[in-house]
Amino acid sequence: MRGLVFRSLLVVLTAAPLLGGPPSFGVSEALARDRAKSLSGVRYHLAVKLVEHSPVLTGHEEISFEREPGGGDLVIDFRDGRIANVLVNGSAAKPEEINGHIVIPAALLRDGRNSVAMDFESAIATSNRAITRVTDPVDSSEYIYTLFVPMDASMAFPCFDQPDLKARFTFEATAPESWIVISNTAEQKTAPGVFRFEQTKPISTYLFAFAAGPFEALRYEGTELPMRLLVRKSMLARAKEEWPEVSGYTLRGMARMTAFFKQPFPFPKYDQVLLPGFAYGGMEHAGATFLREDSVLFRAAPNVTDHQRRSVLVLHELAHQWFGDLVTMRWFDDLWLKEGFAQYMAFHTLAELEPAGEVWKRFYESIKPVAYNIDETQGTAPIYQQVRNLADAKSAYGPIVYQKAPSLLQVLNYKLGEDAFRGGVRIFLDQHAYGNATWQDLIAAFSIASKQDLRAWADAWVRQRGMPVVTTNWACGDGKISSFEITQRDSLKAGQLWPVSTQMLVGKETISVAFDTATAKVPAAIGKPCPDYVFGNSGDHGYGKFLPDEKSLAGLQNGMATVTDPLERALHWGALWDSVREAELSPAQYIDLALRSLPGEKDLDITQSVMGRTSVAIRAYLADAKRPAATAKFEALLIQGMKNSPSRDFRIAYFRAFTGAASTAEGLAEVRNLLAGRSRIPDVPLQQRDRWNLISTLVRQGDPGGAELVTAEAERDKSEDGRRSAYAALAGIATPENKAKYFEEYLRDNAVQEDFVTASLGSFNAWNQESLTVPYVGRALAALPTIKRQRKIFFVNGWLASFVASHTAAEARSAVDAFLAQKDLDPDLRLKVLEVKDDLDRTIRIRSRWQ
Repeated sequence: MRGLVFRSLLVVLTAAPLLGGPPSFGVSEALARDRAKSLSGVRYHLAVKLVEHSPVLTGHEEISFEREPGGGDLVIDFRDGRIANVLVNGSAAKPEEINGHIVIPAALLRDGRNSVAMDFESAIATSNRAITRVTDPVDSSEYIYTLFVPMDASMAFPCFDQPDLKARFTFEATAPESWIVISNTAEQKTAPGVFRFEQTKPISTYLFAFAAGPFEALRYEGTELPMRLLVRKSMLARAKEEWPEVSGYTLRGMARMTAFFKQPFPFPKYDQVLLPGFAYGGMEHAGATFLREDSVLFRAAPNVTDHQRRSVLVLHELAHQWFGDLVTMRWFDDLWLKEGFAQYMAFHTLAELEPAGEVWKRFYESIKPVAYNIDETQGTAPIYQQVRNLADAKSAYGPIVYQKAPSLLQVLNYKLGEDAFRGGVRIFLDQHAYGNATWQDLIAAFSIASKQDLRAWADAWVRQRGMPVVTTNWACGDGKISSFEITQRDSLKAGQLWPVSTQMLVGKETISVAFDTATAKVPAAIGKPCPDYVFGNSGDHGYGKFLPDEKSLAGLQNGMATVTDPLERALHWGALWDSVREAELSPAQYIDLALRSLPGEKDLDITQSVMGRTSVAIRAYLADAKRPAATAKFEALLIQGMKNSPSRDFRIAYFRAFTGAASTAEGLAEVRNLLAGRSRIPDVPLQQRDRWNLISTLVRQGDPGGAELVTAEAERDKSEDGRRSAYAALAGIATPENKAKYFEEYLRDNAVQEDFVTASLGSFNAWNQESLTVPYVGRALAALPTIKRQRKIFFVNGWLASFVASHTAAEARSAVDAFLAQKDLDPDLRLKVLEVKDDLDRTIRIRSRWQ
């Protein structure tokens, strides 16, 4: 672009009425609806230039579209960039630029087909931008990639940045000849350094993507669909090691999903691109999934859980090609349509590839408790989350869509049966292929397939926030059950009710129960032998917190060893932990049961879950006077397990738990011995990430040589992960000066990559450094509006979990209460803070109850 003079866009972060005034910042729902009614047949032709080490991307774009008669001014979204040489239907124009939008007067437009062309420039940076640059510290190679969800495509190029204006993209990039450029479609034959791509199917702007750099490609063989895994050059050998398993799950998963959905793969090719420092585990761009490199190429000795977690990630992103990409939610208030379904279908598909019982136990362990912990807080939201402006859409991401939504799909499958559930999915995909849909469309499809009217069921579960807390009340006489009722109450105390379907374990028998009232009799239980305990959600078919009654609480503890089914045992442990969080079972009792049970536990998922909860109970819930003795016993158990467990997977699990738990003099001495090679774990050689985790523990615990260990290890490990790990470890140095330095960098230094910040938050807020970090609670909360605007999705969640939920002190709660007392607080941020405040409140309540 020769001699261009660019003009900066004005971005004002204040809302203005859309109708009768300028467009507000972001993309309001009103603007989106107006554009969806008046525009159709949108096409983008993008030609960009990628120059090594350049802080900007320059490009030329033509947008064409059909416009309905009588339309007003045209609003195109573009923020944080520059435009020049604008042509509207071939004529030069000087559009107004307001609040991150380009406004083209209606007088320049016509009914029917229109085109808008312009040159543009947008930023490339290491963080806080839609186009990210990463420099490989191993060989100094540069890699560039995009990430647009939910509305950051308009930071990269002018567009209509809303999901229901799907468009066809034609993309061209000029880049160094040695690079590979990846986008949504296959590359056409081009001249050296010019990369052209076939036109896409209709996709939303947030699903358009490109990545560029000196990637290496591993190609899937024997498939009609072109498929590759792309990785940076320095990680090619590692990728080849993991390739057989990753490709196996991808190919088998694709075959299963194609059959289940009764829809072919929706796009002309499928790439998986491994990216260092990627903000999420994965992003499902149509035909080109981007994956966090660390989530695929293990940095520490993996056990079976790590492999299972990776397989779920691979299948989750694959399922998105249908749920999210082929059929996209109309607006981000229905985010669960893509995320909930992708998560559920990942496990559903995995259950067909592996033993189903193990998969659904894993589903419970990794999904349900997280959902319940959010749904019992005043910060929870309905599955359908109203989003007035896409500037607020980041906050819709979290446990409600990733954990509660798939949980409810599991409940719906149980209610309808597999055949009707599969039929509903097929109807939905067939009716809305390459288009957009709402949750009402999905429920209508399930109603057709099942021949049931599901509207009342869906209204309760999709529109209501919170969940039922289910309890039982029963009595016996002459050795038989004489009375039995089941009750539900609203977790939020708002008087709501839900249709509950579950199976109750009564002694050795299960009884099916379905009710939608506050209390229901269970006549099928009358006359059964009097049990030691009752459990309200056998088989994990229901959704809600199923709390054991007083008699059952004692029976569960005494009878745990006799429960042979791993899923049932996991559910029972979950009920006991819920009782701890409700301050009905003391942390000391839970810890004692865990220490007695763990040596004999044969299930890895349960072992890891119980170890994690035991660590929380000791550090956060247990009375101060009891903590040293419990810590010493826990450490001794973990050391014994990591040295002597017959299974390598268990030894790895015990080692990781020990690394996080070590705090006594004896425990820290073992950490130093492991680092120095004086102590070893049989058949588990320390990987680089293991060494960093051990060093981080020593730094957080105040080891006098901790900083020197970090420096020495950083000299050994020059990788990107090494730089990130060193930064994270040093955040744990317990001095006021160090905390002040890091906090200032979090908020002011854009050169610090976002993944460096997130990796360091746990060390900054180390559990044993609360006196140093409590003063930052209020400051961290005050920064939320800026963080919400600048950072990627999920960042706010992690920020709050570290700066609020990790605390136990009343001073922290006072700071949170002061923040919430603000009159003009963003309602969205208020809910986010209330979510994490619940953990802080519970911790204080539990400690007070059991001191």
